[in-house]
Amino acid sequence: MSSMREKIAGHIDNFQRRHHNAKKHRFGFLVRPLVLSLGWLVFAIGLITVPLPGPGWLTVFVGVAILSLELRWASRVLAWGVRQYDRFFTWYRVQPRKTRYSLIGATWVMVWIAMGGIAFGMWKAGVAPVLDPVMAQVMQAVP
Repeated sequence: MSSMREKIAGHIDNFQRRHHNAKKHRFGFLVRPLVLSLGWLVFAIGLITVPLPGPGWLTVFVGVAILSLELRWASRVLAWGVRQYDRFFTWYRVQPRKTRYSLIGATWVMVWIAMGGIAFGMWKAGVAPVLDPVMAQVMQAVP
């Protein structure tokens, strides 16, 4: 089984080759600003979606991977993230089932706490008036 690092390295090499070739075409001067704009947009969406169920961290690293086509620091951050990913899953695979399930459960609890905090903040700010009936019941239940 190949590591995450090897899989990502293959994809990055392919993207870098395409990126380099795109800069040689007639409108190649547009490549850098478009890549940077897309990278920052994907990165921002990833950060926003981290506390939500789904691929938030994956989206963050895809944004960093896009930025790494143009920015050296993003290349270093991406390499560091891949190393941490490999390290974590090497450790995780050898843990007893009880530990793995506890980590999964703790992650879900943190996600629900984050979602509740976001919903409460949006309701308090008046951004989500649709939550008024739910929050009224929650506030009555809290002593």
